[in-house]
Amino acid sequence: MDYRSLDDLSKAILHNRHKVPQDVDLIVGIPRSGVFAGNLLGLLWNIPVTDLDGYLKNTELVLTNPHSVRRAIAYPREARHILLIDDTIHSGRSMDHARELLMGVDVDQKITSCAVFANPKPKSITRINIFFETLPSPAVLEWNVMHRDKLEQFCVDIDGVLCRNPTRHEDDDGAEYRKFLSNVTPLMIPTYKVGYLVTGRLEKYRKDTEEWLNRHNVAYNELIMLDLPDKATRIKRNAAPRFKADVYKSLNDSHLFIESEMKEARVISELSGKAVLCFSNQKFLTPKFSRALVALKTRALVGWLVKKGGRAIAKLDITNSRYYSKI
Repeated sequence: MDYRSLDDLSKAILHNRHKVPQDVDLIVGIPRSGVFAGNLLGLLWNIPVTDLDGYLKNTELVLTNPHSVRRAIAYPREARHILLIDDTIHSGRSMDHARELLMGVDVDQKITSCAVFANPKPKSITRINIFFETLPSPAVLEWNVMHRDKLEQFCVDIDGVLCRNPTRHEDDDGAEYRKFLSNVTPLMIPTYKVGYLVTGRLEKYRKDTEEWLNRHNVAYNELIMLDLPDKATRIKRNAAPRFKADVYKSLNDSHLFIESEMKEARVISELSGKAVLCFSNQKFLTPKFSRALVALKTRALVGWLVKKGGRAIAKLDITNSRYYSKI
């Protein structure tokens, strides 16, 4: 699984803007993400920008300083060369539909289609004129990760993702904490159903949590909470990250954990051997080297040795060796 952040998007546009034909004098963004990409490119290239609907309605272009752009045009249909842009292209249906709409307008204009990220498969890249970078599927994008149907395959933390973390005063494991659970303002409401809400909140706060989720229309398949008696025990055992990792590792149908804090994200990725997205800094962690992967490769090695006749070697507990303990 690949991941792209808003920072990756802006860098892809910055480093590849030379691919845009020099005579383009209007950028048309395909809603909604293509409009964002188009505005970034328009600022860099000093070209007027509009969205698809604005072009079709020939809505007057708002330019605070007409002399600040290469070629000042008042209306979209005055453009001679249009760059039709989207953030990604996979099947090509959105791009094909937008191009057809533009070509349906009886104006003599050149149209160049462009995607910032393109699936490298021929059926995608052959349907556009320009792409900046390739991006294989499946991919996760910062700007829509919480608004895709793939959420049902993900584990999602609550505090720091769906709502802010409690303050020290609120986190008293008592009356103030219950007030926080009931009244905290949402940070993010997923558009689609979440597969698994996996939280370090204690099981005794299940009712408070469920009521908040229901009140804010957060749909989910399962809410998995930490079953310990109190906050002090959770802290003493440093239980939350290991608990999340164990849950995530056990879910064969879950392919991404969205965690709020970087420290915990590292532990979850290392122990589960699976991908984790840290929501606070949008860092994507892939388990290129983790305890879970070492254990898996060790078991495979033992199986190979047994198959080759080294049954005596198979009796060794390699996963508890000095080498492994240093990892």
